[in-house]
Amino acid sequence: MVTKLSNRQRLDRVVYFFPFQLLALLIQRSHFVLFFWLILFAFVTQVFATKFGVPFLFLAPEYQGDVGIWSFGIVGFSLGGFIMAFNIYTYIEHAHRFPFLGTLSRPFFKFCINNSILPLLFVVVYMYCSSTFLLNVELLEPMHVLRAMLSFFAGNVVFIFLAVLYFFPTNKNIFKITGITEADIEAHMHKRHSGFRKKNKWYFDMGKKPRWRVVTYLTNPFKVNLARNSDHYDRETLRRVFYQNHVNASLFEIMVVIVFFIIGAFQFNSLFVIPAAASTCLVFTVILMTISILMSWLKSWTVIVVLSVLILVNFASAKYDFLNMANYGYGLDYEKAPVVYNNEIIEGLNSNLVGVREDVQHQEEILDRWLDRQRKKYLNPAYKPVMILINTSGGGLRSSLWTVQTLQYCDSITNNALFENTRMISGSSGGTIGAAFYRELYLRKDSMAEGLYSHVHRDAISKDILNRVLFSLATNDIFIRFRKREINGQSYVIDRAMTFEDQLNKNTGFILNKRVSDYYEPVREGKIPMMIFAPSIVNDGRRMLISSQPISYLSYEYPETRERLYASYENIEFNRMFADHGAKDLLLTSALRMNSTFPYVLPYASLPTEPRVEVMDAGLRDNFGAKITVQYIHTFRRWIEKNTRGIIVLQIRDTEKDTETVGSNPTIIDKLLNPIGSFYGNYFNDQDYNMDQLVKMTDQGLKVPIHQIPFEIRYDPGEHIALSWHLTALEKQRVLRSMNHPQNQRSVNRLKSILRE
Repeated sequence: MVTKLSNRQRLDRVVYFFPFQLLALLIQRSHFVLFFWLILFAFVTQVFATKFGVPFLFLAPEYQGDVGIWSFGIVGFSLGGFIMAFNIYTYIEHAHRFPFLGTLSRPFFKFCINNSILPLLFVVVYMYCSSTFLLNVELLEPMHVLRAMLSFFAGNVVFIFLAVLYFFPTNKNIFKITGITEADIEAHMHKRHSGFRKKNKWYFDMGKKPRWRVVTYLTNPFKVNLARNSDHYDRETLRRVFYQNHVNASLFEIMVVIVFFIIGAFQFNSLFVIPAAASTCLVFTVILMTISILMSWLKSWTVIVVLSVLILVNFASAKYDFLNMANYGYGLDYEKAPVVYNNEIIEGLNSNLVGVREDVQHQEEILDRWLDRQRKKYLNPAYKPVMILINTSGGGLRSSLWTVQTLQYCDSITNNALFENTRMISGSSGGTIGAAFYRELYLRKDSMAEGLYSHVHRDAISKDILNRVLFSLATNDIFIRFRKREINGQSYVIDRAMTFEDQLNKNTGFILNKRVSDYYEPVREGKIPMMIFAPSIVNDGRRMLISSQPISYLSYEYPETRERLYASYENIEFNRMFADHGAKDLLLTSALRMNSTFPYVLPYASLPTEPRVEVMDAGLRDNFGAKITVQYIHTFRRWIEKNTRGIIVLQIRDTEKDTETVGSNPTIIDKLLNPIGSFYGNYFNDQDYNMDQLVKMTDQGLKVPIHQIPFEIRYDPGEHIALSWHLTALEKQRVLRSMNHPQNQRSVNRLKSILRE
């Protein structure tokens, strides 16, 4: 006879359904693990970090330069690892609240099935968002998208299946642990006795926290059972079940973490460089698994122990270098006694007037050689050329590609007049990487198989760098860095900075694998323009000026002027400060990387000084290198007025300069955040206003005109190009087609017109 259920019983079976209870428990008590899920959901729904292109790394992952079944399969496999870490973490933290689990066969497996609401929801959301992105943004064929989604799902299932194969034979329930039947336990429990009981070991202590009620649970993905009453089971025996499961899960986690670090040892093998999204999942997985292992052994002491260790490591890192491994400029000698870094030393470096006059003369000799070539070219001994100074902005890979595109296009339509007339290049981040690449191509133009203006070079400079950098961060930098590499006789720790330089060299065919000083002769002979890098010093905000040529005139302050105006020393010449530490051996890629060090993505580079100073992205102080340009014009104004008919400042921008102001009705939270948001949101606008003012003042004091010609990345409203070291295929198209924008074509016509005058 079937007993009819009351409405209350039906409601209880729904309300106290194990998956619902687990979800409620997570929301109430597990904010740490929910934080990771929140980040992942925010990434794939494009509500967080879209400006930096992070969602695109998830929605269109790239492996070996291709967005396809392998890239999605790897991301799915990595997500499967995170899902299992999430299940293990939750099981260790909360399984004891549900004693009925200990009475089930394969308790951990059934726990995972019932703990699958969040993972399943994420998988569905991910597949929907990714397929929509691939169809509407990447414009891939539906069958290509279908195969990608199936590969993602298969990769996810494969990892979970491998984990289940481990847990099936190793996890035990109460009957396997005791070797008795349920009937034996029930008979035994009727004969309760009050004698001496053994004291529980510390790891058996489940605490006296209230249990959560469960009426129904999933015994498999398609079958619901009633939860067995466990009140009559011996609590110590149930504790033994959960302890055995915890230890078993910990062993699995330790094996996964070990494999994780082994994979990291192959970070320079391209086969092991997984998509950035997969690296993110791996980092989350290792963090969760590490915390789970500690929770399994330390129980309620976990938080206190972890915080104590972090505090101790933090204080010890200031004393012991192996806990706080610094990053270096490759080629510099860090074994010699460091340079004392203080105001007295800086003043001594910047007050050598004899050295300044020698450097000015050296640069004027370079300009004289350039002038002679121009006059011979036009067969006119009185000819006055236009001097071009290039300012190129930061902006990651989009700026690198846009700089190469602009230089190729403008140089080609002016019959090489652009680069022949260019005497100096400055800027920051991706822009200087693109400019350095084109300068090297120009130097090799007569020996290259491909032409100087070939699309091959644009393809090369726009190749992904981020995947390898994040893989290094995930598998090496966050936890332990133990490998070293020798460069020019010096030993350096391998980290994501070295990975960045390696990948940049690989993308560009290793033509940038040179020292900064290797450009001394080509620049001195006037074959190519001088480049000046100006990474910002983190400690005091000064700038470290790096160039192949002596440039003390950019940092010198006349004593009487400095005293009268109470002026500070802003710039430090790298070559003079580190002359005894191999400044001439600094790798070009290191100079480019120091000029492009965006916080967290790349580590700050430490210099051999005492106290230690670190440098980062030049864009912190001057995103376009305009201050260097103004100082250069001021220093050589007499020569410029005498020998040229004017200056073109070619400004290559990764964003539009004058955008429309967008109004809104601010909320209360907006009003609280606006003071900070306004500062950061208008940071580069402020630089624009300041630089424009400097250029105008310089123009007013010069007897020949200054023409500032902008080339800007332009795209339609609603479109976006990420500030990242990774570009999607569509983003590359948007960058390249910007040259056809009417504003840029007007700049092209201005450039041609001024050069023809």
